Amino acid sequence: MKNFNFLSVLVSFTFIFYSCSTNETHLPEQESLDLLKSYTIQKDVSGKYLVDFILNDNVEIDNLKDLNTNINEIYLYASNNESSRRVSQDLTFIDGSQIKVGFVDTNSDQKETISIEDDNSSLSRSESDKLKEFSISKDLNGTSYILDYSLNDGVVDDLVFNEEEEEYEIHLDYGKSSETNFSRVLEKQIGQPLKICFVNNKSTNSNNSRGLAIKPPNRPAIIIDDDIDYNDHMY
Repeated sequence: MKNFNFLSVLVSFTFIFYSCSTNETHLPEQESLDLLKSYTIQKDVSGKYLVDFILNDNVEIDNLKDLNTNINEIYLYASNNESSRRVSQDLTFIDGSQIKVGFVDTNSDQKETISIEDDNSSLSRSESDKLKEFSISKDLNGTSYILDYSLNDGVVDDLVFNEEEEEYEIHLDYGKSSETNFSRVLEKQIGQPLKICFVNNKSTNSNNSRGLAIKPPNRPAIIIDDDIDYNDHMY
């Protein structure tokens, strides 16, 4: 009887130890999994904004709006019911001039927010616009972002980094160019927002009696950050 009890205890202890070892082996893998694979935010030729993102396997999403910040937040949850897939959603303006999107990874407690300051292009788009369309994409395996944009004919660009404002500026002006499509790889410093803006040249306002050159605002202006307080960054 004593031998039987000892054998039972030994088997139970071995099973518990194996179970704990198995859990410890798989736990780091679950914690390190990013639910969001990549995303792209695009402004098309009609002026409409949309977000397109790819989820890893077994991920569900939920769309919520933060009433305090007006951010459209996309929450990502681990799930056993979904396979890897692509999701596209239209984006709407806040107060006619801002678009705010946030990705919240509940598996890793990571958050990335994208804010865009722009005119409501569906109301203000004209033939004189220099920028035709653009998109900003991120592969979440790194800190690099790809900025693709197309210009109308007769427009040239110049990419500079404004050290004082710590932002990338794409200067647009009228001129001769054989290219209209461009792609730039931009780096985001860890812990710092990535700021990008399109700078339009000065133009003479025909409605101005003095014929003074009036500089339009830098639009679109994009900020990508790991926090949700946009008020300290907006232009």
